[in-house]
Amino acid sequence: MTRIHCLSTVDLDRVFEVDHLPAHDEKLFASAFHEGAGGQGVFVARALAALGAPVTYHGSVGDDLAGAGLIAELKAVPGLAVEFARLKGIKTANCAILVDKTGEKAIVLAPIARELVESLGEGLEAAGGDIVTANFFDPAQIQRVFSRVRADGATTILDMEITGIGIFGWEAAFASMAAADIVCTNQPTLDAWSKREGLAGDRLDRAARFAAAIAVSGQRVCVTLGAEGVLVADGVRLEHVPAVPVKPQNTTGAGDTFLAGLAFGLHRGDDLFAAARFATRVAADFLGHGKVDRDRLGL
Repeated sequence: MTRIHCLSTVDLDRVFEVDHLPAHDEKLFASAFHEGAGGQGVFVARALAALGAPVTYHGSVGDDLAGAGLIAELKAVPGLAVEFARLKGIKTANCAILVDKTGEKAIVLAPIARELVESLGEGLEAAGGDIVTANFFDPAQIQRVFSRVRADGATTILDMEITGIGIFGWEAAFASMAAADIVCTNQPTLDAWSKREGLAGDRLDRAARFAAAIAVSGQRVCVTLGAEGVLVADGVRLEHVPAVPVKPQNTTGAGDTFLAGLAFGLHRGDDLFAAARFATRVAADFLGHGKVDRDRLGL
């Protein structure tokens, strides 16, 4: 049976629920606090498991207590297979997330050990018909892994966000996107690219131009635009898929959940546009309820 493989580091997410995001030098008391496994691939993998997809999460942690706890947590997710590299003498990645009462968020990522990303995915074995997803964690490693699994017949999806581009630069970002079959990116990344290119005006028009700039090697592209939906491009056709109206509980992981819905749709045989339409429903279900539910989605 073909599978979907989700590749990323895993973070210990510490989530603070607050009335509003703090201003400079402001002290807030959180109304709630919880912590657990986070990271791009973790959100994707958990959503895929909830959808009933055959999915494996591939991650890396340190040999500390946090790493042991995250492994145990993800092994307990129903329907999710996990493969971990546990690195001796390394500290597991950490992240602080503030979520306000509207569901909007602010995220602070702790410095991460390079060892956690430099060999990530080395043990990943994919076959023809599999799908491999990854975020922009290390350009050279992504390109090596994607080249290998594509040669084995797998389809690769890269999630490209401005956070990684701020670390590795636009040249590395475009080289990594060229190594993927499908690129998912978002409004903040579009806005940063537009500023870099000196572009203003209609957001959908800029999204179409960004998709064309990405698709230099035939990549298919999804540009998520929050409440404005998603712009989908396959090199021949463009389609604007409207968002499903929803009052969000927490926007953390919404883009990752869209990617999960996209991968699920492609894995079951949908074309890119049908998969993107399904993915918007999956993301809305997550935003409105805090998790994905097969029954609500009619699966």
